[in-house]
Amino acid sequence: MSTTSPDPHSTANAQATFCVTLVDEWVRCGVKSAFVAPGSRSTPLALALMAHREVSVDVFIDERGAAFAGLGAAMASGLPSVILCTSGTAATHFHAAVVEAHLSGVPLIVCTADRPNELRDVGAPQTIDQTKMYGDAVRWFCEPGVATYESAHTWRALADHIVARTLGPVAGPVHVNLAFREPLMGDVVEMPPTRHHDASWSGHLTAKARLTDWEIEDLAHRLAGRRGVIVAGNGASGYEIGAYGPGATVLASVLNWPLFADPRSGARVIGGDIIAHFDGIVRSQSARGKLRPEIVLRLGSPPASKVLGQWAREIGAEQISIHSPGTYHDPDHVISHHVEADVANTLDRLCSAVSNVKTAASLEPDFAWVEMWRDAEHEAADAIHEVLSRQSALTEPQVARTVAALFRVAMVSSSMPIRDIEWFAETGEGLVVYANRGANGIDGVVATGIGVASVMGKTAVYLGDIAFLHDMSSLVNLATRDLDVRIVVTNNDGGGIFSFLPQASVIGKKEFETLFGTPHGVDLAGVARGVGLRTYEPTNSEELQFALSQSGPSVTIVNTSRELNVKLHESLHAAIIEKVDSRISLWGAAARGE
Repeated sequence: MSTTSPDPHSTANAQATFCVTLVDEWVRCGVKSAFVAPGSRSTPLALALMAHREVSVDVFIDERGAAFAGLGAAMASGLPSVILCTSGTAATHFHAAVVEAHLSGVPLIVCTADRPNELRDVGAPQTIDQTKMYGDAVRWFCEPGVATYESAHTWRALADHIVARTLGPVAGPVHVNLAFREPLMGDVVEMPPTRHHDASWSGHLTAKARLTDWEIEDLAHRLAGRRGVIVAGNGASGYEIGAYGPGATVLASVLNWPLFADPRSGARVIGGDIIAHFDGIVRSQSARGKLRPEIVLRLGSPPASKVLGQWAREIGAEQISIHSPGTYHDPDHVISHHVEADVANTLDRLCSAVSNVKTAASLEPDFAWVEMWRDAEHEAADAIHEVLSRQSALTEPQVARTVAALFRVAMVSSSMPIRDIEWFAETGEGLVVYANRGANGIDGVVATGIGVASVMGKTAVYLGDIAFLHDMSSLVNLATRDLDVRIVVTNNDGGGIFSFLPQASVIGKKEFETLFGTPHGVDLAGVARGVGLRTYEPTNSEELQFALSQSGPSVTIVNTSRELNVKLHESLHAAIIEKVDSRISLWGAAARGE
């Protein structure tokens, strides 16, 4: 592109300058990455993104991959990514990622190119109705129309407004539908002057709700001196995606409560009274009696465990939820108090307030309560180790434990991978887990992991074979990307999670396999090698660890059996229950002086 004098009659030049101005202002607001799907109508903005030295541009051959990669980068950084596609059905392939960004609170600038008004509704090729096509899944829809020099004074304000809406007051996607008229390539003329500010307009919109001192004190009085548990999910320490802090672990220590730490909470770390195997423990009927809390404090979104949700619904305890503004998590309709405020700020102030209440009331720490939960955690951990140590072949729970042990950052698919990490992985040094749990879909997992790795560096992408097949197009060119993405696939030739559902035992095997099992018979290793990726097929723990220790893009495939996987999970749950029940019996005998 060259810089020339303004030409009031050149739409091409106006479009080029408009796009360069948008990108320049977005960078001033903190935008650093763009993910582009190739197309003609989006040329003006694609060229502007490529021309800016401070924007990292990644190109995906299909729109769904580009959108999910943008989602992953924004998820990891907390800053909006730009995703860009051409007009027509291309824009529809962004929709799944837009919905996930909406439900997970991830900032995203969704740019769809479009035809100008004169080409709409006249049968022009690659033209559909793109006006508000994502409905309520976006924080704002804007359609500035074909750029003209007369509106140049509004361009920077528009760019600021777009970023502001992605970040607050509730973070999420903004849809920018950009009409471009041919010719699509023009010269960049003088951009409008920069705005006189030190930051974007987003500052006043991203301010999070702050509880009053009285509200903090009232909450402290509700918690102090009672037997409770903290359930920490994604968003347990502040910003809903990607920001982790010590608030949950410190509060648990101050209260002398056990902390049920979802891997996505960032709180599952060595030290403190972390309960990693809560799913197995609460399956014990004895534990439901002896370890029944008076109060449950939920932080952020709920873990994947359905059993934990059932336990919380059945125990009849008071339940309080602290979550970020604009979010709401109560699928079981049991929360009595919703505290919608900045989570990190609330927890920080709550720690001091609880300490003050305990001191003023001379409340003694209830060490027995947390000690019982600690014992139950140790019994559950021992049971898992004993069962898995008897397995001769690699198993899905063992893969989950290995991924959690070897990596500090992991993108984990919904279905069984996120559950196996949650239920069976050991407490470690602070694994950061990302997952598309807003809508709980399995599409775009590889692409999301690529986006996460573009921000976080070395990243494991842990998923099942169906999720892998969903996103095969994102493997294209991965071998040439300068990213350390290590993909781990548990291949049980179908939809493994369905084997855990009632359908597996109620309907006939043939019907089940056709509708739910969906065996595919695809040579996954051949697929990976076909796009130039290093591929491993380990058959034991040592080979798995070796494969995952190799840097750079790779695919590791662990072949498993759906039927054996169900039986193994049953054995694990039964072993945990047996050991926890046995420990509780010993408590009872000790209390009776036996």
